[in-house]
Amino acid sequence: MRNHTLLLLVLAPLTVAACRGTAEPAAAASSPPAERRVDVAAVTVGLSDVESTLQLSGNLVPDTRVAVMATLPGTLSRVAVDIGDRVRTGQVVAALDQREIDAQVDAAAAAVNVAQACLEAAEAALANALVEHERAQNLFDRGAVPRQRLDAADTARRATGAQRDLARASVAQADAALRRARELQRDATLTSPITGVVVERNYDAGSRVSPGDKAVVVVADLSAMKLQAGVSELEAGRLRVGLPARVTAQARPGETFDGRVTAIAPEVDAKNRHFRVEVRVANPRRVLLSGMYGAAAIPTARAVQVVAAPREAIASRAGQRVALRIERDTLREVVVSEGLTDGRLVQIASGLQAGDVIVSDARQDVAAGTRVNPVFAR
Repeated sequence: MRNHTLLLLVLAPLTVAACRGTAEPAAAASSPPAERRVDVAAVTVGLSDVESTLQLSGNLVPDTRVAVMATLPGTLSRVAVDIGDRVRTGQVVAALDQREIDAQVDAAAAAVNVAQACLEAAEAALANALVEHERAQNLFDRGAVPRQRLDAADTARRATGAQRDLARASVAQADAALRRARELQRDATLTSPITGVVVERNYDAGSRVSPGDKAVVVVADLSAMKLQAGVSELEAGRLRVGLPARVTAQARPGETFDGRVTAIAPEVDAKNRHFRVEVRVANPRRVLLSGMYGAAAIPTARAVQVVAAPREAIASRAGQRVALRIERDTLREVVVSEGLTDGRLVQIASGLQAGDVIVSDARQDVAAGTRVNPVFAR
């Protein structure tokens, strides 16, 4: 009996240990493995103003640019300005040697004096002929002189009248020649027709110039510039004269200038099938220079406080525009319809609501139904 008791005492711990060894692995095998999730960048859909804009780019040129050219042949006696000089309206920029022209003016003035003297003599002769004709008429009426005397007086009156008319014409001709000579004298002095900055100087003193040659100097008004660009037929249909524009220049990073559409060509350029558009830009500080490369953003439509999402959050899948919405940590494809876009945000007309959490870049290769961890940018 004692031996049986000892055997039971020895076997009991072994039995318990054996039971524990088989029970614990079974319990571990029954618990499910942890599910793997994918980290995705996410964003919350919100309300925002969305403005659709048309982007243009091209060269900036002065709104007013005038070439000052010689209108008569001659030799430049001086060029009074250089590139970069500011000039006012009417300021002398160059002058031709006008000694010959001055002599022509003096000769024309003398011719006027001669013609005027001839006119005075003709008028005196006419006055005398009129008196003689009147006297002959009185004498003839009284029978004191024959008809021949009256006819002679009448012929003399008409002849002196013609001489007076010829003298008047000579005076008018001399006056015209004097005016022309004085115009040439004025044309020998070249002045700026606008207030601006000299952007070109092509000749020095002593150069021979003629009409049709290059401009002596070119003056530009830099207080206003214009951006010249070309747009397609569809883009031209969205524009109209008077639309505001925000203009930037590569040479002035971080600065924005106010502009306005001032001209849209009524016909297409046959070379590139583009319509020419001009945007006038205020440049009061003269920081924009001729030839700079610029870009203009022209608002064409605006939606206020609408559901909007980042443009990259919408992608094409199976011929539809979709967003990847995160619902209880699971991705779901949602078909959306889009409205306006400003290049960064896109208006969501249907499919999403403010507060929805979506993948910020729908181009990622993540399938619908995937369990994810949304990661929000700080």
